[in-house]
Amino acid sequence: MTDPTLPPSPSPLLSPFLLILVLLAGCADPRLPTGGPPDRTPPTLETTEPENETVNFTGTSVRFIFSEYVDQGSFTRAFTITPAPEGRLRFKWRKRRVEIRFPEALRENTTYVLTLDNNLRDARGVALPKPITFAFSTGPVINKGYLAGRLLEAGQGNGVGGFDIFAYAAPDSAALDSLPERPAYRTQTGEDGRFSLSYLNEQPYFVIALQDRNRTQQPDANEPFAAPPHPVILADPDTTQTGDDLSWFVSLRDTIPPGVQRVRPWSSRRHLVRFSEAIQLTNRATDGWMMEDSASGQAAALQDVYLFADDPRQVYLLTDSLAATPHLLRPSAALTDSSDNVVLSDTVSFTPSANPDTLRLRFLGFLPEAAADPLVLPPSISPGVRFNEPVPPARLAGIVTAQDSTGQALDFAMTTTDGTTYRLGFTPALQPGLRIDVRVDGQQAGGVDTVYTRAYRRISERALGSLSGITATDDTSGTLIVELYATEDPTAPSPYATTTPDSTGLFAFDNLPEGPYRFRLFIDRNGNGRWDGGQILPYERAEPVTWNTEAASVRARWDSALKDTLHVPER
Repeated sequence: MTDPTLPPSPSPLLSPFLLILVLLAGCADPRLPTGGPPDRTPPTLETTEPENETVNFTGTSVRFIFSEYVDQGSFTRAFTITPAPEGRLRFKWRKRRVEIRFPEALRENTTYVLTLDNNLRDARGVALPKPITFAFSTGPVINKGYLAGRLLEAGQGNGVGGFDIFAYAAPDSAALDSLPERPAYRTQTGEDGRFSLSYLNEQPYFVIALQDRNRTQQPDANEPFAAPPHPVILADPDTTQTGDDLSWFVSLRDTIPPGVQRVRPWSSRRHLVRFSEAIQLTNRATDGWMMEDSASGQAAALQDVYLFADDPRQVYLLTDSLAATPHLLRPSAALTDSSDNVVLSDTVSFTPSANPDTLRLRFLGFLPEAAADPLVLPPSISPGVRFNEPVPPARLAGIVTAQDSTGQALDFAMTTTDGTTYRLGFTPALQPGLRIDVRVDGQQAGGVDTVYTRAYRRISERALGSLSGITATDDTSGTLIVELYATEDPTAPSPYATTTPDSTGLFAFDNLPEGPYRFRLFIDRNGNGRWDGGQILPYERAEPVTWNTEAASVRARWDSALKDTLHVPER
């Protein structure tokens, strides 16, 4: 039986010379071998020519020798040299070695810093975990300036890798209203968010972190960034500092207002307006909108404005029946994005559909959407219902009803912010442990001969606990805010609850369901009630923020207290 792993036997008709050629061809395949476990080992730099910290260098090129083949395209993207020579660098490859030839003579008495950032990958796509830096000098002395820090996300304090770090020579004056075209030095954050810059001129720097998506080496709109904790950071020869006391926090300052992308006619009465980003209906008043026939100037009467929570980029307008002729539309200034940017007041043109509006009211479901029966509600959550369009209050009262376990009808009011999701607020408030049934009459809500029912129960007081702690800060520039998050949903954009400590630093959260929680504390300097990450230009430092390092557990019928004081450092 032939072993399939072996090459076929040579034909006896082949001459010895041809046989040698065949065997050599089989050995010359330059492709990487296949099979075996996947390669997870990043490339390493074995040697450099010249060696690191060489002085009095007079060469015209440098060489890198790696532990394995590296991707050539990723190398050119990952490589930087500071100061950058004029002209174009030339790259010459030979197996695991790359030679970089300079286009001109190097400057005298200058320290050159060469960096390979996290873009470098081996031939199998495994990236560097953190940048590699080495330096040489064309004079007898090499620079020893050093600075370090860590880039964190502001939600839980985790390190953020892959961001560019740009160090600009700090200006002589206190004002910083622009940045040089190029940074003096550059590196990247490692997987844990840490970074360091070595072999710098010993002088002050303005250091920013940037997700430089367009590779301009400049902060551009809608690129995540981090402003430095101080406008001036000194590059010091003392490399024993770890940088733990200097933290940069990722932020994204959205200054671009949303705008109308298009208007899609749905029917003669219903019109779908699509915006460039998610919209907040701060109010659903119709009088802020402008809609008119573009020929006659006759205004169209708007009856309602609404959207759906699962697609907040689309806003629906309900009007009287309109003629299928060109119309003009200008959105209301009551619409904003999540950064409170008011929608652009541009006027757009559209033509309504000639089709009659045949949409009928339809019940979409109960809220929350969990299937438990009964669904246990914590104190902060109210029952809710969803429909496919706004429901007039008088009609809504005949569609949605609620009663307790004895069949006693309960009084409630229904509120909505988007026009399709309604929350039930009971008077008096639902008592702990009380079971209720919320009913939707399908006949009244779409003509379906079905009564939809969902059972809810307000969580019992015996299942609730409390959590308290002590805070301390030396920063008196704003209000200290404590946010509480349930750790079962670590990506929740909004806190479960928020409070402020009293004059002694004590804070407390009551009526909490059992489970683990985490805290975030920050100094609200601008009084807007949310954490802000500052800005690069004009410079504004991020608001001080910190977190508890371990989850705090709440037990039913217990008043739990944190052992350690939560200290918000002054930044």
